[in-house]
Amino acid sequence: MTGIQVGMIMKKAYLITEGKHEADILRAVLPDEILRLTEFIVGDGRYSAQSLAHSVLAMEQVPAALVLNADTNNSASVREQLELLRYSIVQASHGTESEVFLAVPEIEILLVRDMGFIAQFAEKKEFSDLEREFARLNPKKFLISALANESYDDIMLRRILDRMDKQTIRTIQNAPLIARLNDFITSVAK
Repeated sequence: MTGIQVGMIMKKAYLITEGKHEADILRAVLPDEILRLTEFIVGDGRYSAQSLAHSVLAMEQVPAALVLNADTNNSASVREQLELLRYSIVQASHGTESEVFLAVPEIEILLVRDMGFIAQFAEKKEFSDLEREFARLNPKKFLISALANESYDDIMLRRILDRMDKQTIRTIQNAPLIARLNDFITSVAK
């Protein structure tokens, strides 16, 4: 197995995200053993991340996971995006293991998996069914509205991530996206 040397730890896979927020969220919720095996590369948007994935796979020949926001809840659109992205990545990989992961609709969906935590963070007793549906469909907009219209920036995200307890992290780690990402990185790290 090839890998990349970072400090004294051999990294066995790249995890490429489309932005800093996506990387920060994943760093906060992925298990430590997965983080030890993974080197993050942060893109500057969706197309930047795709380009970085192509470059890494072509030049480094180290397994790579590309994590993007689907920017939709439409299952047909998500499937189509996955097919096109996987085809594109396979073309660049030259046989190196790679996978594409889409956060549906966006990575913040992970943060709203534990609505009790968000309610506590927002100092609210609970959320209505309508608010929960809004969170499912538009998690980033929901967070902005639930957190008293504060802007969703690096500072707000850091406050959310810093206040997550072990129970919230476990809840997020059970999300299908995180489970599939764990499985992929574990399988390529052998």
